[in-house]
Amino acid sequence: MQPPEPRASKRIRLLIVDDMPEMAQNVQKLLHFERDIQVIGTAANGREAIAKASSMNPDVVLMDINLRDMDGLKATEMITRQTACCVVMMSVQSEPEYLTRAMMVGARGYLIKPFTSDDLINTVRTAAAATAAADHRRPAAAPPPSPAANAPQALRKIIAIFSPKGGVGRSVIAANLAVALKRESNARVVLVDAHLQAGDQHVLLNINSPNSIDDLREAGSLDQQIIDGVVAIHEGSGLGVLRAPVALESAELFTSDAMKAILVELREHFDYLIIDTDTSFSEANLTVLEMADLILLVTTLEVTTINRVSQFFEVMERLGYARSKVKLVCNRVDSLFGIQPRHVETRLHQHFLSQIPDDPRLVVTSVNRGVPFIISHRSAPISRAIQVLAQRVASLATQPENAGKERKGWSQR
Repeated sequence: MQPPEPRASKRIRLLIVDDMPEMAQNVQKLLHFERDIQVIGTAANGREAIAKASSMNPDVVLMDINLRDMDGLKATEMITRQTACCVVMMSVQSEPEYLTRAMMVGARGYLIKPFTSDDLINTVRTAAAATAAADHRRPAAAPPPSPAANAPQALRKIIAIFSPKGGVGRSVIAANLAVALKRESNARVVLVDAHLQAGDQHVLLNINSPNSIDDLREAGSLDQQIIDGVVAIHEGSGLGVLRAPVALESAELFTSDAMKAILVELREHFDYLIIDTDTSFSEANLTVLEMADLILLVTTLEVTTINRVSQFFEVMERLGYARSKVKLVCNRVDSLFGIQPRHVETRLHQHFLSQIPDDPRLVVTSVNRGVPFIISHRSAPISRAIQVLAQRVASLATQPENAGKERKGWSQR
């Protein structure tokens, strides 16, 4: 990705934070010949990092996750709240949960030690460029497109189903919504399983195709014949399904550019892309969220999930995403829960686009049979809720001028 014009004429000012002096020295050596990156200082602990970030105003803070006086995550959270600096986290921990926690507190990059000079340079440049692009977008909203520009793109919409918390029923909603949208609109709909390491859409829909999204990544240039050979057709609905990679290690090969190339091409061949994401802030996942015309943000009524969803709104603002393209969906609604949907709406300052009732027996039966409940039990309350959600998604997609407006009566009472 090329840095935006505002950054092209000046060097990236870097502050290194690590309590091991030799690590800071090693980073400086790796950057010695990079003319566009200038190390302006180092800090040995979190408190010193916060003070220097405020006084020196670096573009990027390279922060170790383990510091002696203060957790690097806490220091990152304070720096991103108090300054305009962006943070790239360093850690020996490679587990996805550490990356997710880092992104939640505001980090724009994550390096696993030991890293190469290329990894370091590319991550610092990407973080600085992303921050500059977000800052450039933030002062004024983009003007609405002209009717002529809208006409060819009346559909061709990317709809991401996302939740920062696992176990909320995101994949089940995605599968049933895709089927309902296909039936509701009779449009060209493809369900893309972008849960790259643990995708289950082929199981939920009982599809045994050996082809996957990995085939599109490897194909390079894509045409209708290649896409038709990879996208499986669900017999019960006519829905197109693109399953997650068969080989789990392939997930690491999906860079931002690779995922963008796939989505751009799919959008030319389908009216709706329903994308089942995972809970992380990986390059591929962030690309899906950035390209999405609509993000259905799924929560349940547990305190832990609500907290993570609230944190996601903060991350979304830091990344420069328009809040208007994020619509809340409350799953597993039950009147017996202590927390009610209206309480969540008040906390998050946004109404639910849909409230989906709890029906664990039907959902489990549907999953085990590989038959979406929207097909097997179309008149069930949970199925009717999905049908209403599909109608509202179709309405948002075909009436872009209303996509950013909240409508009274959208919450299902």
